[in-house]
Amino acid sequence: MKTAIFSSAIAIFATLATALPAAAPAESGVGNLAPRDHVKQVISSSTVVNINEDTPDTALGVSWTGIVSRANGKHNSQALVKFDFPEGLNGYKCRLAFGYPIHFSGTGEIQVYTIGGANIESATFNQRPFRDQFKGTFRVAGWSEAVVVDGSGLTFDCPAKGPKAYEVVSVGDNNEVVWYASWGGLRIDVL
Repeated sequence: MKTAIFSSAIAIFATLATALPAAAPAESGVGNLAPRDHVKQVISSSTVVNINEDTPDTALGVSWTGIVSRANGKHNSQALVKFDFPEGLNGYKCRLAFGYPIHFSGTGEIQVYTIGGANIESATFNQRPFRDQFKGTFRVAGWSEAVVVDGSGLTFDCPAKGPKAYEVVSVGDNNEVVWYASWGGLRIDVL
Protein backbone atom coordinates (compact mmCIF):
# COMPACT_ATOMS: atom_id res chain seq x y z
CA MET A 1 0.00 0.00 0.00
CA LYS A 2 2.80 2.42 0.89
CA THR A 3 4.42 1.68 -2.47
CA ALA A 4 1.18 2.48 -4.32
CA ILE A 5 0.76 5.80 -2.47
CA PHE A 6 4.41 6.70 -3.09
CA SER A 7 4.12 5.84 -6.81
CA SER A 8 0.91 7.88 -7.09
CA ALA A 9 2.55 10.89 -5.41
CA ILE A 10 5.52 10.73 -7.80
CA ALA A 11 3.16 10.51 -10.79
CA ILE A 12 1.22 13.57 -9.57
CA PHE A 13 4.42 15.60 -9.03
CA ALA A 14 5.72 14.58 -12.47
CA THR A 15 2.44 15.68 -14.07
CA LEU A 16 2.51 19.02 -12.22
CA ALA A 17 6.16 19.63 -13.17
CA THR A 18 5.43 19.19 -16.88
CA ALA A 19 2.46 21.57 -16.60
CA LEU A 20 4.54 24.42 -15.20
CA PRO A 21 5.38 27.17 -17.69
CA ALA A 22 8.97 27.36 -18.86
CA ALA A 23 11.05 30.20 -17.53
CA ALA A 24 10.88 33.32 -19.68
CA PRO A 25 13.96 33.89 -21.80
CA ALA A 26 16.30 36.62 -20.67
CA GLU A 27 15.42 40.03 -22.08
CA SER A 28 17.37 40.62 -25.25
CA GLY A 29 18.33 43.89 -26.86
CA VAL A 30 16.30 45.41 -29.66
CA GLY A 31 18.42 45.69 -32.77
CA ASN A 32 21.80 46.94 -31.61
CA LEU A 33 20.49 48.11 -28.23
CA ALA A 34 21.45 46.28 -25.05
CA PRO A 35 18.96 45.68 -22.24
CA ARG A 36 18.95 48.46 -19.65
CA ASP A 37 20.23 46.16 -16.89
CA HIS A 38 23.55 45.79 -18.75
CA VAL A 39 24.49 49.46 -18.25
CA LYS A 40 27.83 49.68 -16.43
CA GLN A 41 28.07 53.47 -16.18
CA VAL A 42 26.02 56.53 -17.14
CA ILE A 43 27.71 59.65 -18.47
CA SER A 44 25.57 62.76 -18.08
CA SER A 45 26.03 65.86 -20.18
CA SER A 46 28.61 68.36 -18.98
CA THR A 47 27.35 71.28 -21.08
CA VAL A 48 24.11 72.19 -22.88
CA VAL A 49 23.89 75.18 -25.22
CA ASN A 50 20.61 76.13 -26.87
CA ILE A 51 20.72 77.83 -30.27
CA ASN A 52 17.76 79.62 -31.81
CA GLU A 53 16.87 80.45 -35.41
CA ASP A 54 15.05 83.62 -34.33
CA THR A 55 18.27 85.05 -32.81
CA PRO A 56 20.78 83.46 -35.20
CA ASP A 57 23.83 85.52 -34.21
CA THR A 58 23.23 85.64 -30.45
CA ALA A 59 25.12 83.24 -28.20
CA LEU A 60 22.64 82.08 -25.56
CA GLY A 61 25.40 80.51 -23.44
CA VAL A 62 25.44 77.42 -21.28
CA SER A 63 22.06 76.38 -19.88
CA TRP A 64 20.71 73.91 -17.33
CA THR A 65 17.73 73.31 -19.62
CA GLY A 66 17.78 71.75 -23.09
CA ILE A 67 15.12 73.04 -25.50
CA VAL A 68 14.32 71.53 -28.89
CA SER A 69 11.36 72.93 -30.83
CA ARG A 70 9.95 73.98 -34.18
CA ALA A 71 6.77 75.97 -34.86
CA ASN A 72 4.97 76.77 -38.11
CA GLY A 73 7.83 75.59 -40.32
CA LYS A 74 10.39 77.86 -38.64
CA HIS A 75 11.41 79.18 -35.20
CA ASN A 76 13.84 76.27 -34.73
CA SER A 77 15.46 75.80 -31.34
CA GLN A 78 18.15 73.15 -31.11
CA ALA A 79 20.38 71.94 -28.33
CA LEU A 80 24.11 71.25 -28.49
CA VAL A 81 25.05 68.72 -25.81
CA LYS A 82 28.61 67.94 -24.69
CA PHE A 83 29.87 64.90 -22.80
CA ASP A 84 33.27 64.43 -21.17
CA PHE A 85 34.28 60.81 -21.68
CA PRO A 86 36.51 59.46 -18.88
CA GLU A 87 39.57 57.23 -19.26
CA GLY A 88 39.25 53.48 -19.30
CA LEU A 89 36.38 52.94 -21.73
CA ASN A 90 38.45 51.15 -24.41
CA GLY A 91 36.70 47.93 -25.41
CA TYR A 92 33.30 49.08 -24.16
CA LYS A 93 30.27 50.06 -26.19
CA CYS A 94 28.51 53.35 -25.59
CA ARG A 95 24.86 54.05 -26.33
CA LEU A 96 23.02 57.36 -26.64
CA ALA A 97 19.77 57.38 -24.67
CA PHE A 98 17.14 59.99 -23.84
CA GLY A 99 14.74 60.21 -20.93
CA TYR A 100 12.90 62.17 -18.27
CA PRO A 101 11.83 65.36 -20.07
CA ILE A 102 10.05 68.10 -18.14
CA HIS A 103 7.82 69.09 -21.07
CA PHE A 104 6.88 67.72 -24.48
CA SER A 105 4.22 68.44 -27.09
CA GLY A 106 3.53 67.80 -30.75
CA THR A 107 5.25 64.78 -32.31
CA GLY A 108 7.60 64.50 -29.33
CA GLU A 109 10.23 63.26 -31.79
CA ILE A 110 13.86 64.35 -31.76
CA GLN A 111 16.92 63.36 -33.75
CA VAL A 112 20.53 63.25 -32.61
CA TYR A 113 23.61 64.00 -34.75
CA THR A 114 27.31 64.11 -34.05
CA ILE A 115 28.85 67.51 -34.65
CA GLY A 116 32.30 68.52 -35.87
CA GLY A 117 33.70 69.83 -32.62
CA ALA A 118 33.12 70.05 -28.90
CA ASN A 119 33.70 73.79 -28.49
CA ILE A 120 30.03 74.75 -28.11
CA GLU A 121 29.95 77.25 -25.24
CA SER A 122 29.76 80.33 -27.51
CA ALA A 123 27.84 78.70 -30.38
CA THR A 124 25.03 80.51 -32.18
CA PHE A 125 22.55 79.27 -34.78
CA ASN A 126 24.78 80.70 -37.55
CA GLN A 127 28.17 79.93 -35.94
CA ARG A 128 28.40 76.40 -34.61
CA PRO A 129 30.21 73.13 -35.30
CA PHE A 130 28.94 71.47 -38.48
CA ARG A 131 26.36 68.70 -38.28
CA ASP A 132 28.09 65.42 -39.08
CA GLN A 133 26.50 61.96 -38.71
CA PHE A 134 22.94 60.92 -37.92
CA LYS A 135 22.85 58.80 -34.74
CA GLY A 136 19.17 58.10 -34.08
CA THR A 137 15.58 59.21 -33.46
CA PHE A 138 13.64 59.16 -30.18
CA ARG A 139 9.93 59.72 -29.47
CA VAL A 140 9.13 61.25 -26.10
CA ALA A 141 5.84 59.69 -25.07
CA GLY A 142 5.90 60.24 -21.32
CA TRP A 143 8.02 61.49 -18.44
CA SER A 144 10.31 58.45 -18.41
CA GLU A 145 12.51 56.82 -21.07
CA ALA A 146 11.92 57.87 -24.66
CA VAL A 147 10.99 55.28 -27.29
CA VAL A 148 13.70 54.52 -29.86
CA VAL A 149 12.26 55.12 -33.34
CA ASP A 150 15.54 54.64 -35.24
CA GLY A 151 18.48 53.27 -33.28
CA SER A 152 20.77 52.64 -36.25
CA GLY A 153 23.63 54.74 -34.88
CA LEU A 154 22.89 54.96 -31.17
CA THR A 155 25.41 52.27 -30.14
CA PHE A 156 29.10 52.82 -30.93
CA ASP A 157 32.59 52.06 -29.65
CA CYS A 158 33.29 54.29 -26.66
CA PRO A 159 35.79 56.99 -27.61
CA ALA A 160 39.06 57.83 -25.91
CA LYS A 161 39.08 60.24 -22.97
CA GLY A 162 37.91 63.73 -23.87
CA PRO A 163 34.89 65.80 -24.92
CA LYS A 164 32.42 64.92 -27.67
CA ALA A 165 29.31 66.89 -28.61
CA TYR A 166 25.97 66.18 -30.27
CA GLU A 167 23.15 68.22 -31.76
CA VAL A 168 19.52 67.46 -30.83
CA VAL A 169 16.87 68.70 -33.30
CA SER A 170 13.09 68.57 -33.61
CA VAL A 171 11.33 66.15 -35.95
CA GLY A 172 8.11 67.51 -37.36
CA ASP A 173 6.37 70.82 -36.92
CA ASN A 174 4.73 72.36 -33.84
CA ASN A 175 6.88 70.18 -31.64
CA GLU A 176 8.72 70.85 -28.37
CA VAL A 177 10.84 68.76 -25.99
CA VAL A 178 12.41 70.31 -22.88
CA TRP A 179 14.64 68.71 -20.21
CA TYR A 180 16.77 69.60 -17.19
CA ALA A 181 20.32 68.59 -18.08
CA SER A 182 21.23 67.75 -14.48
CA TRP A 183 18.89 64.74 -14.36
CA GLY A 184 17.37 64.11 -17.78
CA GLY A 185 17.64 64.45 -21.51
CA LEU A 186 20.41 63.06 -23.66
CA ARG A 187 22.91 60.79 -21.89
CA ILE A 188 25.50 58.10 -22.66
CA ASP A 189 25.07 54.57 -21.28
CA VAL A 190 28.29 52.55 -21.11
CA LEU A 191 27.53 48.89 -21.85
